[in-house]
This record gives sequence, C-alpha cells and structure tokens, in this order.
Amino acid sequence: MKKEIWIFIIVLFMCIGAVAGIYCYNRLNKTSYCLNLPAIEDLSNITLKQNEKSIVINNVEEIKDLIDVLNGVKRVTKQESLQDSPVNVDNDIKIDFEFKESGTSTVFVYEKNDKYYIEQAYNGIYRISPDEYNSIEKYIRNSKDN
Repeated sequence: MKKEIWIFIIVLFMCIGAVAGIYCYNRLNKTSYCLNLPAIEDLSNITLKQNEKSIVINNVEEIKDLIDVLNGVKRVTKQESLQDSPVNVDNDIKIDFEFKESGTSTVFVYEKNDKYYIEQAYNGIYRISPDEYNSIEKYIRNSKDN
C-alpha cells in the first residue's frame, strides 16, 4: 500500500512539474511586438479619418509632431493584432501614412473601455495615454469641416 502511495505522489509531482514547465515555456516565448512607424523623410503626407471627417497633413513639422506622439516612449507589447482594423472600439481614428515613392501604411488610434490604444494591423496593440490620444484627435477637431 505504501509503495502505491509513493508512486502516486511521484506521478502527481511529475504532472504538476510538466504543467508548470509548459506554462513557463509559453509565458517566456510569447512574441513581443514593436510599433513600426515610417521615417518622416519617406512620407509625402498623413491622412487622418474619424467618422465622416478627413484631413491631410503635409506640413513637415506637423508630420514630425504626429510621428513623435505616435512613437511616444518606445512602444512594445505582447498583445497581437489579428485583424485589418480594430473591432468594438469607440472614437477610432484611422491614420494613413502615404509614402513619397508609393504605397500606404496604416495605424488606428482608438478608445476601448475607457482606455486608449494604437493598433497596427497584424503587428500589435499598444496602450497610450488620454493625453496622447487627445494630441492626435486635436488635428481633426481643429480642422475645418471636410
């Protein structure tokens, strides 16, 4: 009887160890994502769209300011973006970076559950402050109706 109890205890500890090992392995190997924004000198303009409003920013200083706000402190996350655009969000702003050569890159800035985020499709979802969100939204608020 004692032998069976010891075998049971050993098998139990082996199972617990295996589960803990798998859990730790998954936690340690989770991919980190870094926000990838274009270089200012590669851009011809930036278009911001929110609801029915759309503005184009082509002033180099305004482009630099907007990129600086988006870059913020180096943005790294473990939260992956799995869609072309965010779902179930409020006050989303679509930001299209239009390149001098050709092509466009897009990020979304939005509010969800009273928190603010930048989402880059198939890359990551990054938390931002309300002040950073307002710094971006001000471009649309301060524009003339488009």
